[in-house]
This record gives sequence, C-alpha cells and structure tokens, in this order.
Amino acid sequence: MSVSNQYSDECPYTGIRKVNKKYLKIRENAKWLDGYFDGSPNYPQVKGVTRGKVYEVVKIEGFGDCEDVTFIDDNGNEQTLADFFFEEVR
Repeated sequence: MSVSNQYSDECPYTGIRKVNKKYLKIRENAKWLDGYFDGSPNYPQVKGVTRGKVYEVVKIEGFGDCEDVTFIDDNGNEQTLADFFFEEVR
C-alpha cells in the first residue's frame, strides 16, 4: 500500500517524498492493528494517536514499496508510523 501516490509501487525508491497539505486518517476498524493500541505486550504501543482521527502529514519517507509517515499527533508532536496504520481521507 502506498499513501503518497498511486505510482509508488511501480517505481519504488528510498527517500523523502514531498507532501503539500496532505491529511491521512488512522485506520479505525482494522482488527489487525488492535495490538498496537490495546496494551498488548506483544506489540509496541502507539501513544498520542486516536484511531479514526485525521492527521496532518509532515513528510513521507519511502523504503522500497513501504513508507513511514511523519505527522502531528494529538500532543502536537511529530510522530512517525508505518503507512499501514493510515488510509486516505475521502
């Protein structure tokens, strides 16, 4: 999955991808993400983030066909999560 553009999987590269006022939403109903939010000791816990909330993206860094998304979290800090935590805002 690529949250930056439709061609990222066709032409993967490593580097910072430009973002102009991009907003992404944390997946709300993805059961496979529950472990990151429910206190499970088997997953690193995500703090300062609300599932289903839309966040302003600061930058997206690509690593082949996966991406790290840096955004402003609930506490006003920059936080980075993998692209699989996000979905496009419609």
